[in-house]
Amino acid sequence: MRSKLSWIPFVPLFLAAGFFKFAQELMPQGSVFGLTALQMEYCYIGAAVVILLFAVLFVATDKNIASYYVPHKNVPAGLIGFLLCVLLAADGGLTAFQMFNSGTFSIVPILGAVLALLSAIVFFIFGLNHIFRRNEGRNLSLLNAIPAVFCGVRMILVFIQFTTISIKVADVSALICYVFATLFFYHYAVVLSLIKNKSSLKSCFIFGLPAVAMMIPYGIYHLCFRFDPVMILNNAQPLEMLVFGLYILAVLIEITMFVKDKDHVKIIEKEDSAPDPVDEKVEGFIASNVSEDENDIQENNEYRESSDTEGYLYQDTHDANDKVDDPLREYDHLNPDTEGYLTEIQEESDEVDDRPKDYESRLDDIDKLILDISKKSE
Repeated sequence: MRSKLSWIPFVPLFLAAGFFKFAQELMPQGSVFGLTALQMEYCYIGAAVVILLFAVLFVATDKNIASYYVPHKNVPAGLIGFLLCVLLAADGGLTAFQMFNSGTFSIVPILGAVLALLSAIVFFIFGLNHIFRRNEGRNLSLLNAIPAVFCGVRMILVFIQFTTISIKVADVSALICYVFATLFFYHYAVVLSLIKNKSSLKSCFIFGLPAVAMMIPYGIYHLCFRFDPVMILNNAQPLEMLVFGLYILAVLIEITMFVKDKDHVKIIEKEDSAPDPVDEKVEGFIASNVSEDENDIQENNEYRESSDTEGYLYQDTHDANDKVDDPLREYDHLNPDTEGYLTEIQEESDEVDDRPKDYESRLDDIDKLILDISKKSE
């Protein structure tokens, strides 16, 4: 898979980004190719942009990587997630405490403090999942997106600070770090939630590698050369940057090791469809699988001699074209013999049934006389 080739340009460019960032303090001005501190800052950002371009190139030509990824056990990422949980909880709690203590409230800082506390909970869950490999899947789709929202709010806070200071002294690298982190955590949330998207797994490489190249040097630089011993809370942001970069790096290493190509991933989608009605023949019963409303709208409800009437209350006694030899048969349809049909009520009794069973015995004497006269006249 060509997406894994993104690590080849990442390693030297990551070292170059760190070199240009630290050279601003470690080396005199102009000693590095005659570049000033501001120019080296641009080279540091430019190295991350080149990593982005190489990642886009390799990912765009990768046609074999699967669209879905099932997370695996990752103990380093789990431990870093627990550390992030502690840092974000402390940052959000201290920020909220300072705002209530000073009595100054602003919507965006309050939102940032709340999201920091929520992100602490999310990274605690992430840490458990990385270590114990719990398959939460779609159940945590909303929680998975909270880190992306948190980084987006931090990006807005950094951008708001630019309106009060000169662009020359503005910390543009912090803004770009949060841009890459927001995009990475958004696509990572899509991957964890198993949402159908062809490019989310690839986008983790595209935005994750530049985020690592910027956030780790940024955090180390500010903790070493811009540490604030008076306001400890001011050091929370660069420390979080460093830990965010390490977490993204651990996740990308895991994806690179265990990602599958599309030929080895089988996608099973459940489709809820109503079963088709099955025509069943129930012998001996008057039954139908057609609904009652459909039966009402049927126009032809009469029985036909050609239809299958087995098991129904129907009997064809004789053919209409046959000649009736016995005059008694002309009256059979008036008093048919119902022995063995469903219309006959048979009760078990100990008494002997002395009723005559033949037709002529049931006639009275007058009827017999009339029949004898009619026979003689013929």
